[in-house]
Amino acid sequence: MRSFAPQDFIQLPPLDETGTLTLVEELEAAHLAAQPSSATAQAALARLLDATEALKRWIVARERSGSAADPKARAADRALDDAWGAFQSWLLGWTHLPDRAHARVPDARRLYTSLFPKGLQFLTLDFKDEWTESQNRLDQITTRGLDRLIDELGGGPFLHTLARAHRAYGDALHITGGGTTPEPDSMVRRALEATHMALRDYVAQVAAMVRRDDPALVNVAGHLLAPLSALAGASAYPADDETLASATPIGFPVGGGR
Repeated sequence: MRSFAPQDFIQLPPLDETGTLTLVEELEAAHLAAQPSSATAQAALARLLDATEALKRWIVARERSGSAADPKARAADRALDDAWGAFQSWLLGWTHLPDRAHARVPDARRLYTSLFPKGLQFLTLDFKDEWTESQNRLDQITTRGLDRLIDELGGGPFLHTLARAHRAYGDALHITGGGTTPEPDSMVRRALEATHMALRDYVAQVAAMVRRDDPALVNVAGHLLAPLSALAGASAYPADDETLASATPIGFPVGGGR
């Protein structure tokens, strides 16, 4: 059975996030300036504006995500700072012991120098740079087999806590993929698609207003779709009275482009 949903027969010009937001603003302004449209077109515009507001919110969320403005990222950053601080304090204690206290004291000192050449200064870097420095140190521990030394010195719980905090930090920054919340980029794409669907619906409802025997409605529809006509070109969205009067929703270009 053939579908007559707007997305099946209305093709939009290429629209990125900025272009979509600008076009919706222009369509809203055109609607306010033109004569009153049909109730269904007004309802479709309201849905379009709602979808656009959701898109704006997700764009803002994406900008905040993984930055100092993101509460989850800040919390994960504090947890990683605490974990590295605890690990460093534990290992620093070993460096203060005399050599005769334990056979691995010299190894502990070398480990400390290797991991903390500048102390905890790397924890003051920007979030993603801090994650990279943290990852480099953990990689060093793994590749050199230093986890065995750490376990022997009693630092296993410190290292395990540190590894968990590092993973959670990577998830919060969307560097690693183990987060429990959707990626902000994905949510923006979904919101953009929903906005384009609502835009097609609005175009269909405006086109449905057109009656061959009512030039006034043809005029109103032409004004309402003028911003889209200017963007897509007269061949895709005819704005002249004669062509628009003969158009129906099914007469719009077939395709799924946004």
